[in-house]
Amino acid sequence: MACEGPHITWGRANTKTAYFEDAGTTNVTAVVGQRAVLPCQVVNLDKRDVSWIRQRDLHILTVGIYTYTSDDRFRVYHPEGSNDWYLEVNPVTFRDAGVYECQVSTSPKIHLPVLLSVEVQQARIEGPEEVFIQSGSTIKLSCLVNTHSDNVGTVTWFRNAQELDYDSPRGGVSIEIEKTPLRTTSKLFLTRATKADSGNYTCAPKFADAASLMVHVVNGEESAAVHTAGGGELRPDLGLLLTTLMLFAVTLWSPKRR
Repeated sequence: MACEGPHITWGRANTKTAYFEDAGTTNVTAVVGQRAVLPCQVVNLDKRDVSWIRQRDLHILTVGIYTYTSDDRFRVYHPEGSNDWYLEVNPVTFRDAGVYECQVSTSPKIHLPVLLSVEVQQARIEGPEEVFIQSGSTIKLSCLVNTHSDNVGTVTWFRNAQELDYDSPRGGVSIEIEKTPLRTTSKLFLTRATKADSGNYTCAPKFADAASLMVHVVNGEESAAVHTAGGGELRPDLGLLLTTLMLFAVTLWSPKRR
């Protein structure tokens, strides 16, 4: 029988050399205003140091468990006895986007690049930017936030820069929140609309850019359009449209004077 040698995984098994548990390039996506965690796991660290470097300016952010920047948004997460040396940035700003390196003080040094991408979540209110609501009907506004994050924060509704009070004496003001892994939806309802409900309505999630639209509450003949219950489309007033077409036909076919 042939004698089998020891099983070796190059650079890892049967060695005390430090190495990264996952040595591939890592991409992390974070949202402005929220927390980002950049992973780094080091095996066989022994008494060596782990540092985090920001590549764009070669600034040393942390060494071991200590932070070497005056920006207190940066800190290292390292449970005692673990291989984890995660860099936490909280809260994230646009300027934080870029490549960070997790370095180990071996000879020569080894380093793991982590690309941090930063996004802004954008709210969107379904329908046109200006809607007309029949007096006495229900105002229904639906605000969507498409997100890679599991949290967009509290969604607040405003009318003319004033936060809506769901417990106001007016009554009939309510919201519904629906959440999926890819979307958060906030639905605003105002029953028995009056002219006092007209104004600029803004949907403002805590961790997303706000969205606004104008609402006009009108009476009978003033109605140039009606906000349908189906989801934000405008339906032209049929009476006004018919009158316009009849006038146009009379003008077109009336005999010319000699």
